Amino acid sequence: MAEQSAVPSGAGGRLDDTLDGLRRWVIRAVTAVIVVVVLWRAFNAVVGVVTSHLWFESVGQGSVYSTMLRAQILLFAVFAVLGGLAGWFTIRTVRRAGPRLHVEQQVHSIRWWFRKHEPRLWPIVLLLGVVIPAWIVGGHAARQWQTYLLWRHASSWHATDPQFHKDLSFFIEVNPFHVLVVALLSQIVVITLWIAVIAGFLYGIWRFRGPGPRITRSITKLVSLLLAAWFVLKAVNYWIGRYAVDTSQRGPVTGPSYTDVHAVLPGKVVLMAVALACAGLLLANVVHIGRLRVTAAAVVVLLIASAVFGSAWTSLVYRFREQPSAATVDLGEIAHNLQATRTAFGLRDVVSTVPYKAARTLHGKALQHKASHTAQIPLIDPNRLSPTFNVKQQLQSYYQFKSTLDIDHYDLDGRSQDVALAVRELQVGGIPHSSWVNSHLVYTHGYGIVAAPTGRMNPKTEGPDFLNAGMPPAQQIPVNQPAIYFGQSSPNYSIVGAPPGSRQKLEFDHPGNNGSSRSAHTTYAGHGGIPIGSTMRRLLFALQLNSPNILFSSDINKSSQLLMVRNPRARVAKVAPWLTLDGDVYPAVVDGHIDWVVDGYTSTNNYPGSQLVNLHKATSSTLSTNGATVAQPSTQVNYLRNSVKATVDAYTGKVTLYNWQQNQLPDPLLKTWESIFPGLVQPQSSIPAALMPHLRYPQDLFNVQRSLLAQYHVTSAPDFYSGNDFWKVPTDPTVSANQQFNAGSSGSTSSGPNEPSAYITMSPDGFAPQRYTLSSPMVTLNRRDLAAFISVDAQPGPDYGKFTILDFPSSSGGESPSQVQNDIESDTKISEALTLQRGGNSKVVLGDLEAIPVAGRMLYVEPVYTQAAASNSFPILRHVIALYANGDPAFDDGLAPALRQAIASGDVS
Repeated sequence: MAEQSAVPSGAGGRLDDTLDGLRRWVIRAVTAVIVVVVLWRAFNAVVGVVTSHLWFESVGQGSVYSTMLRAQILLFAVFAVLGGLAGWFTIRTVRRAGPRLHVEQQVHSIRWWFRKHEPRLWPIVLLLGVVIPAWIVGGHAARQWQTYLLWRHASSWHATDPQFHKDLSFFIEVNPFHVLVVALLSQIVVITLWIAVIAGFLYGIWRFRGPGPRITRSITKLVSLLLAAWFVLKAVNYWIGRYAVDTSQRGPVTGPSYTDVHAVLPGKVVLMAVALACAGLLLANVVHIGRLRVTAAAVVVLLIASAVFGSAWTSLVYRFREQPSAATVDLGEIAHNLQATRTAFGLRDVVSTVPYKAARTLHGKALQHKASHTAQIPLIDPNRLSPTFNVKQQLQSYYQFKSTLDIDHYDLDGRSQDVALAVRELQVGGIPHSSWVNSHLVYTHGYGIVAAPTGRMNPKTEGPDFLNAGMPPAQQIPVNQPAIYFGQSSPNYSIVGAPPGSRQKLEFDHPGNNGSSRSAHTTYAGHGGIPIGSTMRRLLFALQLNSPNILFSSDINKSSQLLMVRNPRARVAKVAPWLTLDGDVYPAVVDGHIDWVVDGYTSTNNYPGSQLVNLHKATSSTLSTNGATVAQPSTQVNYLRNSVKATVDAYTGKVTLYNWQQNQLPDPLLKTWESIFPGLVQPQSSIPAALMPHLRYPQDLFNVQRSLLAQYHVTSAPDFYSGNDFWKVPTDPTVSANQQFNAGSSGSTSSGPNEPSAYITMSPDGFAPQRYTLSSPMVTLNRRDLAAFISVDAQPGPDYGKFTILDFPSSSGGESPSQVQNDIESDTKISEALTLQRGGNSKVVLGDLEAIPVAGRMLYVEPVYTQAAASNSFPILRHVIALYANGDPAFDDGLAPALRQAIASGDVS
């Protein structure tokens, strides 16, 4: 039957002409919109590339951006071309088969309209068929530039896995790129299959109804060819997918379980053979047969094989062989996992376990003296006293401090002292007469640092005994450059700088001294910004930052610099996006200037046999849940090393990365990244001597390691499988206690966020000399009793990174922090005193319950603050609670008398 155009006459013909004209206008309008959108997106992409390059140049890392950009362009180009060619081949094949075929009688159907206008639409169809797969697959490939660069620069780790006997670099740096390539090629095939189906319908080579064959041989052969390619890729995927058993979670631990070895691996080989056989059948269908049923049969065969060998057989082996005998058949996997996990997380050969028992020789005054000299017991709780720093030292509404104070240690009065620090940063919301000029040209930076020792209070002010405070600042820790242009609360961007010799000082520096109405102004003299004196650069950044004022402002001069990406953590993340960064960025005063210190980790989830850990869950504590530190993403890792210490100068914004391997095993992953970005990471020997004492063991790494040590302190595979000696991280007992005390009730609960680990100078076992440590108690599985106390030497030196685990006897370990908190809240004297404190529009604020080992027992100390209900109130230290061993809680106005009472009550005879 001849193809019918069915063109009506008369009024109907005029209506059709009108509709045709409207359709042509719509086609042109849509085409114009698409072209404009594509051009605008391309223009924005160019602006983004140019401005990013200028930013990297401003921090002296232009080569880093060039390396990243080249990798992205290469990946995009290769896979966009492959995707575009596949789409072009599919569209051309369908079009050649389509025009000679029958078109059904409905004259106003979509296919009839498409065939009528096909010559005019063909360029658009071809463009879409090429651009869509190219853009999707190319964009996906470009985002995986890190995987490509690791593969490109892979080097031996000089260790092999026990299952496949391949170098560890194959699993971590090589095979992930193989998996990526197969996934991208499979994505191309799937997209072109969709293109073949849609285009085949429009060109009439398959349809739902009408005379003649509804599914032609042309579409059958095309689909068979594409499916054959997909089956080949599936076979390759089965082969390289075998290596994933090294990080399988099917068994009791991460690694190849009995079922993985005896069912999954053979099953993948069988499935690979079936996929290749099906691909051969489909190719025969393309060349000789051309039947739809052959195509369907190949798909069904692979589905059945997958169900049998990929699911059913695996389930049967697990159910009837591994599950009933896991205590014996999985012991080898557990033994390797114990070793691999300790190595991957830096716990090998650095953990000392000490059975902890009460000393029978210390009593009375000797025991009291030991308790008072075992640790620098903090009275300033960094998680509670930020409001006190704010009220006492904020000075103006346009300044603010972080919600949690940072703890460092400085040499003061001839000895090292723990110090709470807070940087006085700019608060944009408090700027008077807010305007674009004030927000971006006048108020550009914070000013100064406030510090106070953690172990004492000022008896006159009933507040912190400030070492650095006031305006002009009184400084016991000298700071020569107090301006904070780069900080955790800095504005999104500021424009600073003036020509040399200019008297114009537009930037507000700090308020007048001693209440003077004359404020100090300044001009930025550093080189941490992007020069934007030229009109072209102003235009570029006006577009990038969506701020036309940058282009039109007359206050911007030829020496102006644009400061952007000012948060220290974000700044390091942009320079080294391959690093996982610690959530707690802290300031340090180094040779008179303020540096932000950022701990960087190399990480992967492909380390063979090591336990996979959810990074968010393992690092979660009260600090991350309340926003005091940046919460880690919910990603899985089984290798984590603190191999980079980064600093960001608070004035210049200079970013410096240092290699950090002190007392640790070498990090092959960092070695690969250093070969990718030569010169980016400086050697450890170049760390300034003044900075070294302020580097510390990072909190997120410790939190991950303590969550692992809750189980991996067990070294025997049978004992590990039984799990009866596992521990738990305690919940923060003061969270619910603060809520309950101020609600008028008592009785603590064990629910809530994990207790944060604490930086404190103390003896790690209650006998040895004091060291700067990061520590945490651990509790039994029922959370009722104290199981252990974990501490790590946090200060650079010969013992940096070494763990001490105090293992308490199961029969006399003492109470857990939650039980101790319950004892405190249940004490009649304490409860009545705190009830009185809550009267008169005030509330009680309980500080962190600090655990300190003393002579074989645990000493708990908790500061008690009160705070008025007014909006500008702040916590004031009123009491100290102490409890030693199994004694009664002591409650007094000062630390020394509270310790004397607690030791006397808990002294072991």
